[in-house]
Amino acid sequence: MIASEKICDVLVEAGIEYVYGIPGGGTVRIFDALFDYQEKIKTVLVRHEQAGSIMADVYGRLTGKPGVVMGQGAFIGSSAAFGTMEAFMSSSPMLVLTDASEGGDFSLHVPYQSGIGEYGSLDLRGIFKSITKYTALATTPKEAVRAVQMAIRHATVGRPGPTCVIMRSEAITGEVDLDKPPKIYRTDRYLQPALSSAPMALVQDVEDRLRRSERPVIIAGNGVHVANAHRELQELAEVLSIPVATSGKGKSAFPENHPLALGVIGGFGQRVANRVVGEADTVLVVGCRLSPSDTMQHSPDLIDPDRQTLIQIDIDPRNAGWTYPVHLSLIGDAKVVLGQLLTLAMREAKGRDLVQETRFEELKRVKVEEEFFDHPALHSEDEPILPQRVVRELNESLPPSTIVSLDAGNNRIWMVHYFQSKEAKTVLCPGGIAGMGWAAPAAVGAQFVYPQRPCVSVSSDGGFALSLHALSTARQYDLPVVFVVMNDSALGMVYTGQGERKIASEFIETNFAKVAEGFDCQGIRVEKPEELGKALKHAIDSKRPSVVDVVISREQSLRALRSRRPGPGYNV
Repeated sequence: MIASEKICDVLVEAGIEYVYGIPGGGTVRIFDALFDYQEKIKTVLVRHEQAGSIMADVYGRLTGKPGVVMGQGAFIGSSAAFGTMEAFMSSSPMLVLTDASEGGDFSLHVPYQSGIGEYGSLDLRGIFKSITKYTALATTPKEAVRAVQMAIRHATVGRPGPTCVIMRSEAITGEVDLDKPPKIYRTDRYLQPALSSAPMALVQDVEDRLRRSERPVIIAGNGVHVANAHRELQELAEVLSIPVATSGKGKSAFPENHPLALGVIGGFGQRVANRVVGEADTVLVVGCRLSPSDTMQHSPDLIDPDRQTLIQIDIDPRNAGWTYPVHLSLIGDAKVVLGQLLTLAMREAKGRDLVQETRFEELKRVKVEEEFFDHPALHSEDEPILPQRVVRELNESLPPSTIVSLDAGNNRIWMVHYFQSKEAKTVLCPGGIAGMGWAAPAAVGAQFVYPQRPCVSVSSDGGFALSLHALSTARQYDLPVVFVVMNDSALGMVYTGQGERKIASEFIETNFAKVAEGFDCQGIRVEKPEELGKALKHAIDSKRPSVVDVVISREQSLRALRSRRPGPGYNV
């Protein structure tokens, strides 16, 4: 059997449904083989390898199976490195398939585009080894097939992440001898779940501490999304009456309209979250690495292991106790470990009605004091439209099941702070390299996975312009993605941070609604706040790829979020 065909078999056996990319180099043979697999694998032609890598990242986040990006080595190693790096830092299962473009027997004779790492060539293996969990260079057909199998396995076991297989020309086009050892087994036999649990003695200790704590709190991070531990997290919080905050990347790990929800912690998070975490005596951290952005640059008024009992659940032992010393760590899959805690907590649940009632009432009072998901700017009638007003209209217009992808810059901060997620895993946030241009392809990738749910990209004009080609993909595959652009004709975060010394931060005014029409998509330009809600509803109801281009004020500074009155016990 030809290796390119057997690789397609491997993808089918792993349950992978999409391959995103651009045919080129030796991968043309694999694309050709995919022609005969169209009923099982959909091949998506993107307009840029970066977009393909972002879609593969999102496919991995939402399904738990590796998203596949494929194309020619030099361009996958450069353009697709964007999404690969994000997946690497955000623990998304992903598979990069590419070729060495080495020219066969001419590989040592300065062929252009070569990526084998020899003198005069690119070192593709070196590039990908620094941004993936596992990278293989296949030199024979059987190596190529086995490398793809192992890459899929390594992408999904333990802490997930991207993997890469680089194939020399003969490894793609040669025949695989299925009778000669080593034998090739079905791929799904390598993918049996091996979810790890924590020692029950430690789990019992943690449950005791949480139950006896006067002011416990949970901080949920991206690991809850990765493990799909949303149900276990919510039930544990309810049984023990523990408030839940999230990191920025953990947003929507816990519904933010729940009575126990605190919202996002950190410099641009909710004051109520920072206040309750800062006043807690026991902090249970689930799947969160507690980065400086999450902890106000490690402010001791927020988290302090000298005055708080800090407990961490993580699948990677290196993450537990990485940024703070911990009193106890439970190493294992978040879904499994939370389930262990929940089982114990259910046995001791009787007689906790008074605790629950007291904490609910206290939280209700604190949320009013700290303007939980509320602020006068959300209701502003100003023109140009305030970004806070845009977020309010999104809150009111989007169905709870909508998948919302965020971008880099001010737009993401406004959304993290003011957008109230209502269902699990509905906010996709680029918190790895957190680059501009992520949101639009991410929403397209989400729409492939969830064709019946609304998928909305929220970005700035700067970020959207980097990924305009996502409109073409949405139109080509009839995906009704809605692209909301907060358009202030500037690099907003840079612009507001420059003070009076403005340089390289202002753009020409661009009407993205007209640009959308050029892609045969729907374009709606919004300049008045009263028009915004109707425009969003029309875009969603139209079931067409649509751009809602909102002209916003560039004078709103994120410093306002930092300078608002802090809660007791928390010093901003």
